[in-house]
Amino acid sequence: MKNAVKYGEIKSKKNIYPGEAKKIVEKGNVGILMIQTTASEKTKNILDDAGITLYENVKPDEVNRIRERVKEEKNRQRKTGPKRRRNNDA
Repeated sequence: MKNAVKYGEIKSKKNIYPGEAKKIVEKGNVGILMIQTTASEKTKNILDDAGITLYENVKPDEVNRIRERVKEEKNRQRKTGPKRRRNNDA
């Protein structure tokens, strides 16, 4: 599954515990996790070992901006199809 599509998750909670991090890892399709708090070292290690990029202390207004942007992109893709990436290796 080298080329599998990865998704981002946003958690707007006070804490994210190692058990929750393990559940996110088990999903197998999360590549980015944004949280509005600071994660413990144990949680960071679980995510890092799974290759999940962690963004901590994301401000609520930034979370809302990102959610709106994702929503707009999904709507655009429904109308026009997915954006094609340019192959710079050609």
